[in-house]
Amino acid sequence: MNLKITYHYSYFIYPFIISEGKYKDFISKFLSDKAKWDINIRSNPEDLNTHAYFLPYVKKFLFPTLYWSEELKEQYNNMSYKERLEIASKLTCVNFDYRLDMVKSKGYRLNETGINFSIIKIELICFAPGICFLLFKTMLDKVGGIHSDDLLNFNYKFRTINPRYLKRKKTEGMYIMNEEFAEVEDLSGFIEHLLYGYENVEMENIYFDRLFTYSYMCLHESEWNENIDLSEIIEEFYKFQYVLPEDYGSTFAPDYRGIKDNTYTRWKYSIYGFSRESGVVFSSERESFNSTKLPNYYETMYFYIFLLAFYQRISLILFSQELMTSEKGKIENLKQRFTRFTHFSWFGQITNSEQGMDIWKRWQRAFDLPQLFDEVQKEYSEFYDYTVARGQEKINFLLIIIYVVSLVFSAMALLADFHLIDTNGVLTKLFLKASIALTITGFPIYKLVKTIFQRKKNSSKKYLY
Repeated sequence: MNLKITYHYSYFIYPFIISEGKYKDFISKFLSDKAKWDINIRSNPEDLNTHAYFLPYVKKFLFPTLYWSEELKEQYNNMSYKERLEIASKLTCVNFDYRLDMVKSKGYRLNETGINFSIIKIELICFAPGICFLLFKTMLDKVGGIHSDDLLNFNYKFRTINPRYLKRKKTEGMYIMNEEFAEVEDLSGFIEHLLYGYENVEMENIYFDRLFTYSYMCLHESEWNENIDLSEIIEEFYKFQYVLPEDYGSTFAPDYRGIKDNTYTRWKYSIYGFSRESGVVFSSERESFNSTKLPNYYETMYFYIFLLAFYQRISLILFSQELMTSEKGKIENLKQRFTRFTHFSWFGQITNSEQGMDIWKRWQRAFDLPQLFDEVQKEYSEFYDYTVARGQEKINFLLIIIYVVSLVFSAMALLADFHLIDTNGVLTKLFLKASIALTITGFPIYKLVKTIFQRKKNSSKKYLY
């Protein structure tokens, strides 16, 4: 099935984590490169429409510069570089736009059997803890028009351009149409160059092998109308939703619950798809709204609904990973960060729009956010109880030592009062000195013996496995 498309675009999203202590330096890299990157202060009319969609506390988190007065914006522009960096690095969310040349390459690069595409926009969005997203917006270009097979195959191929996974993979049959990049593979190098020395490569990444796909497809009205029902072309939607190629051989089971849970439709000629690896809208030009306003809504208001859910998912997974590997000394830092996350960026209601809340709930379900949050809370409580119990164990040990020593001294004082021992005797003095030494060194010796024993135990386990 090869359906004609009237309008489309695809965003490919590279999520990454900045290493601890390097976030400010990372922001500095983009703030200082004015030739290529512009910080987005959010003052355009289009931005204002997006902001107005969200409730105030969500708006403040996602768009902190929205609350800057014109006077403050002017002051910021006149500040020294160091002052601007200090402010930008402390924003809850900061955006940078890449100055991309849109000039097409020469005609000899085009190929009848290839997929020709342009990169329309590159954007960097970072949240203050160091969770960032690099965005590429793309559109296809083909003589004779774009069809669903073209977009399915393009999305399927492009999403593997990931420097973590296949740095030297040759993506056959894809021809880039921007002078900015000579080859498709240059995008992998572009990402790697931007993040080199900043990305936390030790932290296990949940999107190791591919880019997240966020795509829009509006079909020609002849493909989906009063005479052609969605059920007749639903397989194209499922392949689009799960980023599969056009020649994918299997047929989706219509009664599978996961499919129904991860779709949303409110209007007759549009359907939304959600998954952990993609978000899509599949629509028909039969309603003009789907080729005029909905594409804009989907990449502005609805996009930030998705991005907030994506940020929450990565944050919770990071908390869970840290709790599994954390030492006792980091529990207070984890507590502060998790409390801050819960207070400032864990939202139940994000908008007054009924459809917006429906989309928000679908993303929460697709990303398992309520379950992840409960799991992290449980892990944190267990870890906290464990560390408190360990601390209490040490206090109890010290109290026992103090109790025993005080009991010994009390007994000796009593014996001295009854003249049963000679307090000036050599043996008595020796005993007192030994008791004092034991009091001072008892706990350190206990810790040393316990550590040695634990190491021997761990060593024996290695040989067992």
